[in-house]
Amino acid sequence: MSKGMIAALSLVLISTAPTIADARSNSGDTSTACLTSSARNLLARIRAQFGNVQIVSTCRPGARIAGTSHPSRHASGQAIDFRVPGRKAEVVRWLIANHRSGGTMTYRDMDHIHVDVGPRFVSLGAPSGRT
Repeated sequence: MSKGMIAALSLVLISTAPTIADARSNSGDTSTACLTSSARNLLARIRAQFGNVQIVSTCRPGARIAGTSHPSRHASGQAIDFRVPGRKAEVVRWLIANHRSGGTMTYRDMDHIHVDVGPRFVSLGAPSGRT
């Protein structure tokens, strides 16, 4: 994927706002037991490609999308925030090419990657909602 295409994708959000995960709080469960089977399968695909990733957050009961009253996908076990130190760009490129059954998001002021299951969207360098 060219740098131009990645730059264009960073400006485009292919979805509706309610699918963006609540990034205000990354505190929460790091267990994978709470994840839906689709989310666990996605994590297994990521781990098969990149090794054991560092989980930042999985399930956060009651989590809301930053600035809205809409539930986050983290609230229902459908989202994972994770790090792969030194390989973030590589992982994001792979997700854009291979993750078609959900969202991929990065935040300009955070070092992790958010993925979820549901409608497809890509948002790179989004605001986190942190104040």
